[in-house]
Amino acid sequence: MSEVTKSKVSFWDAHKVQIVGLVAGASSLVMSVSATDYDLNGSIGPILDGVVLLIPSLIALIVGLVPAIIAISVIGLVVGIFDGIIGKFKM
Repeated sequence: MSEVTKSKVSFWDAHKVQIVGLVAGASSLVMSVSATDYDLNGSIGPILDGVVLLIPSLIALIVGLVPAIIAISVIGLVVGIFDGIIGKFKM
């Protein structure tokens, strides 16, 4: 029988491709941002406008769902109470 020996692989050897890809991607992002005149209002402004437009819709959704959730909870409570009462009479 032959024995197989396991050698320890260094972190660099195990993750070389991921590290090089991460460094290359990060450097290309830094170069593209620094090479142009970056307008913060032009990039973040539309995102904030979209979020502001969504907030009333989300509030309307929550206000519409809360009564239904309360009604389902009350119905579940009543059914649970009746189930407990009827369950006591079964032998």
